[in-house]
Amino acid sequence: MATYSRLIRRLMISSLSVVISRALISPLLTLFLSNTLGLNPQDVGLLLGIAVFSATLLSLYGGYIIDRLDKRRLLILTMLSSGIGLILLTFAQNLYLTTLVLIISETASALFLICSKAILSENLPVGQRVKAFSLNYTLTNIGYAVGPMIGVVIAGVEPAAPFLVAGAIAIGSIFLLLGVGRDAKPESSINPPPSFVNTLVILKNDRTMVLFTLGCLLSTLVHGRFTLYLSQYLLVTHTQQQTLDTMAALLACNAITVILLQYQVGRLLTRERLRHWIAGGTALFIVGLIGFSLADSLVGWCVAMFIFTLGEMIIYPADFLFVDTLAPEHLRGSYYGAQNLAALGGAASPVICGFLLMHTPAPSMFYALSALAAVGGYLCFMSGRRIAIAQK
Repeated sequence: MATYSRLIRRLMISSLSVVISRALISPLLTLFLSNTLGLNPQDVGLLLGIAVFSATLLSLYGGYIIDRLDKRRLLILTMLSSGIGLILLTFAQNLYLTTLVLIISETASALFLICSKAILSENLPVGQRVKAFSLNYTLTNIGYAVGPMIGVVIAGVEPAAPFLVAGAIAIGSIFLLLGVGRDAKPESSINPPPSFVNTLVILKNDRTMVLFTLGCLLSTLVHGRFTLYLSQYLLVTHTQQQTLDTMAALLACNAITVILLQYQVGRLLTRERLRHWIAGGTALFIVGLIGFSLADSLVGWCVAMFIFTLGEMIIYPADFLFVDTLAPEHLRGSYYGAQNLAALGGAASPVICGFLLMHTPAPSMFYALSALAAVGGYLCFMSGRRIAIAQK
């Protein structure tokens, strides 16, 4: 990390602290909302789904705003909004105000991610971008590994305390970016982006980007919220205690694998063979899913998770590198915002998997997900092929 500029180093540290602030409340949010608002688990799930869906759609316009304004200041605004939102949740009494706070908080989180990607692209040479993103993603997973444990410990003292601590961490992270200068390149100010409507037209007419985003959406159905559908499956096929024990082992396996190998794998990715890397990552997803369907022991589950995680470690930086290759210099935020629409796949995944578990034999869920992963991988591969042909 010492080889990067002060802006990039502070961006990575602030990304870690913001992730920790989100991860602190991740295992507690459902229970907290249920207790404070008197909602049943299904209604809480619907509430969170509305927040994620709304934030994903809003991030499309947010990407356009990122292209027009100083990205460092926008990062500060997203951290402030996220921190205030987390603190306000402790006062949750009204359903509609709580929904609004959740939408603002989720939108701020999405915009922070998009803005971080745009800053990495603008401030690093081409050869360093995917390595930096892999390192940043590794730090993100460290945050998700330690954050929930800290949150549970704090909640044992006071149920609302994790939200206050998380909000304070998010707001405190602002100081990491106060001492660095503007990040915008001269090209960004010389060639400002067109209007939002014209930007949408440009995105719509970019067939490669449309194809890639659709492929990412199908792929995100598989890897975006995999912990949710694995829990759903285990609750159908195992006892509650077995589900808890298995999920704890799988989450530990996933986190350890990413932390140890993500940066090393990310260093191997190249623009020239990007579509082949995406195909390989998709194949690992499919093998991992089939492994889940056949697993009959904790070791089998962990082996399948290891293979699945290898695919995850390839797909995440490959998606970043693909958009970085495709996006015009002055529209990077808009392109990352458009690609973020793939997050809708993660929001839809638990709904689709719940339907399959109710109406089909349980293992068939993994075969359906394998088919979706294959189609998504094919669309992404064809998108990469279009780029390769265009560059010849």
